[in-house]
Order: sequence, then structure tokens, then C-alpha cells
Amino acid sequence: MTDNDSVISIPWAFRRKAPGAARDAAPRRRVVIAGATSGLGLALAHRFIDAGWTVGATGRNATALTTLQKEAPEHVTTMQLDVNAPDAPERLAELAAALGGMDLYLHCAGILLDNPELRPDTEAAMAMTNAVGMARMLAAAFGYFRDSRRRGRIVAISSVAGCRGLGDLPAYSASKAFDQAYIEALRQEADRQRLPLRVVDIRPGWTRTPLLDSGREYLFEMPAERVADLIFRASLHARRTATIGLRWRVLTALERLVPAALWQRLHLPLWRDKQPGR
Repeated sequence: MTDNDSVISIPWAFRRKAPGAARDAAPRRRVVIAGATSGLGLALAHRFIDAGWTVGATGRNATALTTLQKEAPEHVTTMQLDVNAPDAPERLAELAAALGGMDLYLHCAGILLDNPELRPDTEAAMAMTNAVGMARMLAAAFGYFRDSRRRGRIVAISSVAGCRGLGDLPAYSASKAFDQAYIEALRQEADRQRLPLRVVDIRPGWTRTPLLDSGREYLFEMPAERVADLIFRASLHARRTATIGLRWRVLTALERLVPAALWQRLHLPLWRDKQPGR
């Protein structure tokens, strides 16, 4: 397995299980998931529940959190949390304590807003949640593992969009580039302090979740269930970086080779409008 290999080779095949099936046989490890109320975060919460983990689920949508907790009350503890709130690190510590500890922190909180007019407030909102919010929560998770000296993992979902600046998505691609550099810096700091901690960057491409415009077809778009399966595996087994999907691994590798002067003149067709009737 290479560090950039998102199709993780592991000795078992992941399958969704019926609720309650063989949960008690699995070790009761504990994961906190930020952004667990919709999209990939919610899908990943279900996968960890099915694998027998105790899940601490956070997000802004209180109704979605209540629904998730009712589905598996013996496995789920919820806490309403906004990664942009100043008290978010303290609330993360409270949730970890309520779980009896944290073995894995999984950051799935992020937003994508359509902004072709480059409205400043919209650009700033994406940068605030995707970059500042992630830095706030990853720093808090790092502090937890550093201070407790627990063996664990910090896993953050960035994006292939962070590879280069994208004219259609300036704030989004820039915030994801920030995320990738921040994750790499935390990995270096964990090594410097000799912490028993893995810091993993997971980079999916376009994934069919509620974030995407239902009237568009996106480049190399993948179904959410397939992406969630791959992210679940990478969360447990990737060492540093996992780019989700072979086509995205190839494309991002090629993008890095393009000189800046040529990249400036390129325009990748990231999406197209769906044809009527499709």
C-alpha cells in the first residue's frame, strides 16, 4: 500500500450489516465525528456504528443528531457543535470525556457554496468553515492526544480541489489547500514530539451528496455510498494521505506537473448542466 493509495488493501471486505448484527463482538473503540448530520459525515457515522464503535456525533442540526442517536442509542452520544464557535474545542473535550475517551477524531465538517459572482461574504464563509473551523478542531484534537498520550488517529477530509487553485471555486480550493498544509504540519509536529498519533488527510473528489447541485453532472462524480466505504477503510488504515478514486489520483498527479503559466490558461470543465430528461 502506498501513502496515496485510496483503495486500501486490508484482510477483510467491508460490508454493511443489519442493525445490531455482530456489534457486540467488535472492540468498543471510540470515534468523534464532526459534521455527522448529513452527507459523508452521516454515512461514516453509520459505518462506524455497524463496525461496533462507540460514536460521538457532532453537528449543527439538532434534529438530525436526535434521529441518529435514536437509531443506535447504545452506540451513539451526540452533541450540537458548530466548528466556527469559539467554545467548540471545549465542547469537543466534553464529548470525549462523556465517551470515556477518544481513539479517533474524524473531521467531516465543510461547506461548498456556489458563488460565480465572487460575493465576498460567501467566499469568507467558505474559508471560515473549511479552513479556520478545521484548524480550530484539529488543534483541539491534537491537544487531546498530546496531553493524554493516548494512541490514536486524527483523520480529516480535505479534497482533491486543494491540489491547485480553481477559478470556478477560489475560496473552496484555497481552503482545501490550507487544510492539506495544516494536516501535514500537524503530522510533522506529532513526529517531533514522538506522539503515538497518526494524522491522515483524505482527499475525495466530487461525491453525490446534498452539497452538490442536483441539476449538474460533475467531473468523475462518485456515489456517496462508495466514497463512504473507501473513506471508512482509509480512516482506519491509511498512514498519511488517501486520494479517493483512481481517476482522481491520476488527474491530481498530472495537475501538479502543469507549469503555473500554463495552469493560468487552463479551464477544467468541473461540471455541466444535466440534459433534460436525465
